[in-house]
Amino acid sequence: MAVRTRVHLVLVHGLFSSAKVWKAFRELVDSDPDLCDWVSVHPFQYDSPLVRLRPDRRVAETDDVADQLGTFLETELADAERIVLVTHSQGGLVVQRFLARKLWNGEGGDLARIKHFTMFACPNTGSGFFLTVRKALKLWRNPQEKQLRPFDRAVTEAQRTVLSAVVHGREYSDQECPIPVRAYGGSADDVVPPVVARGVFPKGGVVTADHFSIVQPEDRSAASYMAVRSALLEVARGTSPEEEPGAAVSGIALPPARSRTPAETSGRPLLPAPGAGEADLAPFPPPPYGKLEEGQFKGQDRQSLVASLLSGRSAQQVNVLAGLGGSGKSRLALEVADRAQRAGHRVWWVSMPELSLRMRMMAHDLGAPSITVERAWLLGSAMDLVWKLLNDCPDPWLLIFDNADDPARLGPRDGLVSDGTGWLRKPQNANGTVLVTSRVRRRQTWGDWSTVHQVLPLHEDDGASLLLERTGGLGGTNEDARRLSRELGGLPLALRHAADVIKAVNESHVSLDTDIRDFETFRRTFAARVGTSADQAGPDLSELLGREIVDQVCGIALDLLRRRKLGQSATLLKVLACLSIAPIPYRCLLGGPALGQSPLFPGATPARTAAALAGLEDFGLVDAYEREGVAERDLAHVLTLHPVVHGVLRENEEVRDRSADYYGLAVRMVLSATHLRNPDHPANWPLWSALAPHALEVARACLLGDLKPSDRSVRTAALELARLTARYLIAMGLLVPAYDLVHSLIEGCSSFGFDRDDREILGLRHEQGRIRLDREQLTLAEEELRLVVEARTRILGENDADTLASRHKLARAINEQKGDKEKKEKVELMLRSIVEAENQVRGPENYDTLVVRHTLARAMLALDRYEEAEAETRQILDISRRNHWPPSTPEILRVGETLTHALLGQAREDEAEQVIREALRDASQPADSNLVMRFRFTHVLVLLGIRGRTPEAVNKLRALVHDLDRVVASEHPLSVQAKGLLEKLEREMPG
Repeated sequence: MAVRTRVHLVLVHGLFSSAKVWKAFRELVDSDPDLCDWVSVHPFQYDSPLVRLRPDRRVAETDDVADQLGTFLETELADAERIVLVTHSQGGLVVQRFLARKLWNGEGGDLARIKHFTMFACPNTGSGFFLTVRKALKLWRNPQEKQLRPFDRAVTEAQRTVLSAVVHGREYSDQECPIPVRAYGGSADDVVPPVVARGVFPKGGVVTADHFSIVQPEDRSAASYMAVRSALLEVARGTSPEEEPGAAVSGIALPPARSRTPAETSGRPLLPAPGAGEADLAPFPPPPYGKLEEGQFKGQDRQSLVASLLSGRSAQQVNVLAGLGGSGKSRLALEVADRAQRAGHRVWWVSMPELSLRMRMMAHDLGAPSITVERAWLLGSAMDLVWKLLNDCPDPWLLIFDNADDPARLGPRDGLVSDGTGWLRKPQNANGTVLVTSRVRRRQTWGDWSTVHQVLPLHEDDGASLLLERTGGLGGTNEDARRLSRELGGLPLALRHAADVIKAVNESHVSLDTDIRDFETFRRTFAARVGTSADQAGPDLSELLGREIVDQVCGIALDLLRRRKLGQSATLLKVLACLSIAPIPYRCLLGGPALGQSPLFPGATPARTAAALAGLEDFGLVDAYEREGVAERDLAHVLTLHPVVHGVLRENEEVRDRSADYYGLAVRMVLSATHLRNPDHPANWPLWSALAPHALEVARACLLGDLKPSDRSVRTAALELARLTARYLIAMGLLVPAYDLVHSLIEGCSSFGFDRDDREILGLRHEQGRIRLDREQLTLAEEELRLVVEARTRILGENDADTLASRHKLARAINEQKGDKEKKEKVELMLRSIVEAENQVRGPENYDTLVVRHTLARAMLALDRYEEAEAETRQILDISRRNHWPPSTPEILRVGETLTHALLGQAREDEAEQVIREALRDASQPADSNLVMRFRFTHVLVLLGIRGRTPEAVNKLRALVHDLDRVVASEHPLSVQAKGLLEKLEREMPG
């Protein structure tokens, strides 16, 4: 790429280190043909000795080093226009302190040329590594080391400033300078664990590395190098990556139709990209701060409530913000979240449609190892795990459950939310606060350990202020605004919609046949629709009346859109209301063919759809914004409907009368967006994560709700969508919501016109069998899958692809149970016949075929047929390499483990060690994940078979047992196995 302005990369090393640590980075940048011509590399060297013996010299403090960095940038890079800062370990704290001190001194303008800041392994909440030793050594009086200790006050002060004025900065000024900041941790880093490295910073992630190798990339494919390279290219463009071409109106853009890869065209399943196994470690997404742009926060009573919720009085409390729909509860909670995060709190925002997934991500965010999380979600102890982590968290934190209008979802599976044993509990940690937004105001519902705060509508003066500011002075006088505020009951949602309508009408270049021009004419139009008189006082609001007000205000807006010849806007809004209240990735859903094929949108084009969306945004009927921390741009661009608008439109007469058209389109849009995006593969999980709440909503509405579209094809499509969504939930380890979904549909299938042995329901029963298999309920899994196989064979044929899938799972369920040799031989014969059929149906190199072949290899192992198992696994690995499948693909890694056992069974330990070492090297999961822990145990077994390496095996086994004790319960099968082996070896070892 041609770059006119040189980019200067400044590298800052860590404690007891030097600029030499950046040797690998420098060499890779200098040899990168896309960077070398326009990137200059500048390692910043500062003095960081382990100890200073000369009494006439001191070790520089972090503030000294920060000022030294400032001098370096002012002198050595005086003419540089674009600077990228990259740091390792303590170097990140140096740069944070440098940025904060500049802003404290009112010198924010000097920072404008810094275009990007990336931290690797930075101890953002302090490093506890060898803390006792570091503090106890009498000769160790290193001021730089002191700031590595957990929760140093100077570090916290700097972070608060960087978060508020840099990460969340909105303009360039003396005390604010927005700079993109990324924080990365190493999955195997025990000096600065990933959760510490990421700290409170919303963007970044986890890469496969330890504390030192994270800044010593082996080649240009290393994740840490790719992160820096991406930052340099972004800075070279001068902006963030440009939008893909597409029809764009008023900030809303639809992407062009996505071109399909050769694999997709051929129907092959998409395989995960390298490192995709870390998808479960994705950073917890920040709250929807984009909605703060809607305007200033109004209401003195609300301001006081926010201050109270952020005070020490609310610590260790559960606070419920209860009020009418549209009264501004979520906006109030967002204000609390923003101020809390700026004050240095860790903040988790949980939208109810995404509850289970977000709580799982929170467990990772709080530092729980993957194996612990997997086990907790498998055994149903997830709620206890998350709350143990929260109660042990040393940082101040805020947990927000938004739109909890069904409180039971926050309770235990077999109890009430007021029991305090579900997702919602009273914190036992003095640093923690919980906030809930809900329409439910009954104190008994929430328990006497919760405080319910009623969120009242705005006073007419505050409502008038909102109207005047949002219309930009176009709506009339203060008194006119007060009268309209009173007429609309002070509901912020209705006021915002009214203001947007007035502003859109005044700014329209199209002549509209309407009397609405200002506050007074809007008030008269509204009064005529609801039948109130001009001198009537404001309404005494109830939930029903509040919905009526919002309904009528929305009706006015939709009428005006039709007069603007944007009739499709109203139809599109009703379609969007068929989805969930979760953020809608509209570019994914509306960019496909489904819209143009629907009778609701005759003659639909991308330009017309974009115009319809823009009309909805102009009139305030949807809120469009970009989600922070989302790499894929089509998933980052989302819009939301307020829950009240969502509920009102779902009850719309046309939607109910034409449910087959509206809900049918919603189902087909989600199916189109996920076409050929296999939910089992980690590379596709970000898309499925964004769409799963909507898939669940429309599937349940079509099949279990009171609508039940008359068109059977819609119900059939909804069943397929439910099956695919269940597969995603299973792949993510979310077995409880997956089981709840498929079990309810199986048991209720007759209510929507299907039989348990219909092929569509058999698909759900197959997934139910998989869930039982993953839950290790092997007998139940075998019973369910045997019935499915019999029915599918009868209906579809023995060698149909779906029948083969069920036969494979049945063979697995039998093979994993204890049984005699005769039973295992029957399983092997079954698997051989499945492989033979799969070769004909899917092809010998299809991914699913190889998965069955791997199960066959494991069956051979169980029969001690090691040579055959070796041959089978080597053929699988050869095919995977020939098709360029990433070696980090979990199934490929497991094949390597099976090959190791096959070689071990033949007493070929040296070859076995090479294979398991390669698997450990290629695994992208962290060292304490279930998969890698198992590989480590296999490595121990290999070493025990090699003469003279028993002591090494015992040491590795001790380390594994130590890690298992740290992350899993004592009854975990791998822990029991490892401890039993260790005890046996220690008894047998001499001395």
